[in-house]
Amino acid sequence: MRILIVDENADFGAVLREYLREGIEGAVREAATQGKERPPPFAVKEWRPVIQGVPEEGRDRFKWNFDALVVSVAADPAAALKWLEQARAGTANQADNWPPVIMLSSGNPASLMVEAVKLGVVQCIPRLELTPRRLYEALDDAVTERVQQRSLEKTLVSGVFPTSVDVSTVGRKLTRAAPKIPGYTIERMIGEGGTARVYLAKRDSDELQLVLKVLLPELASDPDVVERFMQEFSLIQKIKSVHVTRIFDLAYDNGSAYLAMEYFGAGDLRERIIAGGMSPVQALKIFGQIARALAAIHDAGVIHRDLKPHNIMFRNQHHLAIVDFGGAKALGDTAGITKVGHIIGTPNYMSPEQITGAQVDKRTDLYSLGVILHLLLTGQTLYVATSATELMEMHLSAPIPRLPEELNGFQKLLNKLVAKDPDARFQSARDLYAYIAY
Repeated sequence: MRILIVDENADFGAVLREYLREGIEGAVREAATQGKERPPPFAVKEWRPVIQGVPEEGRDRFKWNFDALVVSVAADPAAALKWLEQARAGTANQADNWPPVIMLSSGNPASLMVEAVKLGVVQCIPRLELTPRRLYEALDDAVTERVQQRSLEKTLVSGVFPTSVDVSTVGRKLTRAAPKIPGYTIERMIGEGGTARVYLAKRDSDELQLVLKVLLPELASDPDVVERFMQEFSLIQKIKSVHVTRIFDLAYDNGSAYLAMEYFGAGDLRERIIAGGMSPVQALKIFGQIARALAAIHDAGVIHRDLKPHNIMFRNQHHLAIVDFGGAKALGDTAGITKVGHIIGTPNYMSPEQITGAQVDKRTDLYSLGVILHLLLTGQTLYVATSATELMEMHLSAPIPRLPEELNGFQKLLNKLVAKDPDARFQSARDLYAYIAY
């Protein structure tokens, strides 16, 4: 693993080198005792930004071939971000190849986190809380995340979706006879809703573990319900993004209507929400993935209309996908299954136009994403009420809450997401993503 340490203080640079040595030695011992693969060694280069300026490819045999950067900020986070911006702009690695950045800060740079994440910062660690183990794990985590992202992107091209599922840990044993779905073996019951039952199943042709969403038998004869069920498949098939669930098959067979969908083994966003909110960097990483997903969804001419933590699932520790398009519709569809005046959504996350039953567009999804941002940062939804009616009235007329002072750098972003008037919001997910991404 190739690491570039960026710090003015040579003595602290020596401390970081020692921390890395201790951290990897601890990881090697742990791997040996647990029978895991030995972690790779570190190759470390140091850079003094004030003395040496911005690295130039080829100067003094310098090459931008690092797996991660460790940027130590003693006093001025803004100056460190400016250096990162100049360094990134002067290389050929500006996009996906730019290495992840671990920032070590002596202050509270929360107000600059939107800019920091734009420039590749994936973790921000207070210098006083730094330990050899934490530094090593931060670097290992950052590199692993990058490798997993590239692997996921390859699956969109290859169509190969490896899974490793411990069946005994998923759902519960079948307590009633499962439906017979040709080509699939149903193994466990995951859940049941008002329209469908959800099972963990195995595809017989290649033993891929997946989810079968099977329409309830009493509804399978209703043409309107079946049409809505089929629409979910047709809408998702238009979307090409690693941050959107994959549907492998849809059929109406022997009286059973079903969808075969991707299985997510790392739970949903609800399970990751913590009291007081996440760290700003972690919140923005999750938020950014959702924004990328919405950009792909909207580019495909679809609006989700029910974006909420329950519908954001994780494949692993780092990577998420939006699921459940049962309430989605095509953009510009004014004569589809869902008519104007019929409310789709969940009160905590509904936009004002959804609540009033007005025509909705992609800006409705951005409002819901704004509520999720508030939840990620603070641990609370945008508004808290004692009834659904009161909650919806707050979405219509209550002022946008002020974030805590330490998070005031996010207030402008929040305001442009949850403005009551859709014209005052970001006008597209691509506009939003351009605001938060380099």
